[in-house]
Amino acid sequence: MKKLLVLALVLLLAVGSLFAAAEKEAADGVVELDMYHYHNLADDTATGQWNEIMAAFEVSYPNITLNIEYQNNEPFHNKLQAMAVAKQLPDVVYLWPKKRTGYVTGAGLIKDLVPFLGDKVNEFSPAAMTPQGPNGEIYEVPQQVTATHVVFTNNKILDELGLTYPKTLDEMLAQGPKLAAAGYIPIAMDNGDGWQMQSCFLSALTERAGGMDWYNDVLVGKASFSDTEFVNALNVIKVLSDNDMFSPGINQAPYGNALSDFENGKAAYLIDGGWRVQSLVEELPEALVPYVTLEAFPDIPNQVGQSQSTAVVAGTGFGMNANLEGTKADAAWDWIWFYSGEEGANIRVGHGMIPSYINADMGSQHPLLAKLVDFLNTKPAGYVIDAVVDGEGMGVLHPGIQEMMFGNKTPQAVADEFEAWVAANDSTRNP
Repeated sequence: MKKLLVLALVLLLAVGSLFAAAEKEAADGVVELDMYHYHNLADDTATGQWNEIMAAFEVSYPNITLNIEYQNNEPFHNKLQAMAVAKQLPDVVYLWPKKRTGYVTGAGLIKDLVPFLGDKVNEFSPAAMTPQGPNGEIYEVPQQVTATHVVFTNNKILDELGLTYPKTLDEMLAQGPKLAAAGYIPIAMDNGDGWQMQSCFLSALTERAGGMDWYNDVLVGKASFSDTEFVNALNVIKVLSDNDMFSPGINQAPYGNALSDFENGKAAYLIDGGWRVQSLVEELPEALVPYVTLEAFPDIPNQVGQSQSTAVVAGTGFGMNANLEGTKADAAWDWIWFYSGEEGANIRVGHGMIPSYINADMGSQHPLLAKLVDFLNTKPAGYVIDAVVDGEGMGVLHPGIQEMMFGNKTPQAVADEFEAWVAANDSTRNP
């Protein structure tokens, strides 16, 4: 018996030594992290910025290897939802600040970054550091504060045709025939993926139509998406569609077609998010830069909300798997801090972005970047719908908007279907 006890003790000591050796090797050697990233590899502008960040990170952290899987648009969310259900998340994952990826952050699968941030929280815009969880948790460090609605305007085309930026929807509609007759697309937009019309247009129209008091009441069930306010917002899109104001084939067009038309001088207006400044800085012909301004959509009929309002949300960023501890958690934080902190922020400034990191070296700003700063500082803002309604609800709203534009559904029908889903399923209405 003594010999067996001694042998067992020897084995335990040996195993302990092996674990200690393995732990030392992990601490001294390369740490590998699996990452799931929202990124379109076909987007040359975004990929150029990403490659620069990756190269700089590899120089600063040669001991960390990132094994990255890329996906974008709804396939990204579909797979992330499947991962969440199976509780098989990667070490590092790209996240939205509120409800768009709430199916992950609300399920306890993502680690709270507040202990990692510490005093660094004061190095970011307050708008970026609004709580993302019920107890003040921060699940991802936003790389920027984002205006999802901007009307990029080619004033060279307007000047050519004797037009000025419209003050009302009716004035914009009146410009359509004249722009079309001259061979221009009135409003360039893509909506093949469905999120673009919701995020980049309807979100701003919703505040415009109903105001923030009504909007807040809707979210908690004291008012309804079936109300005339939301129907009015949807009707603006239908009226524009019925009058051929949007890009031809808008609901089949992949994201990027409209940007190309605008950059090539084929469209008077482009409705997109503020992030598109990044692409315009790098791709817009230099001669056209002075003519491009950033506007909010004109006033709409029966408007209750604020003129010139946009929709704003804290930006996206990376979070880490809640199960990470020790060396891997430290390595994941090194990446998150590099990406959203000073080093990553300075790189993104060079690519036409405004980071949430307030100590970034803004240097000599590109004129379009300066215009975006002014836009963010001067335009009132409402919510982005997919940030305040659970992401699964977009599976009802997005195709509903498309069907409305095809003439198969009325604005009231789309509003009623969306409200029915929210009332039955949304986590704010059903805590």
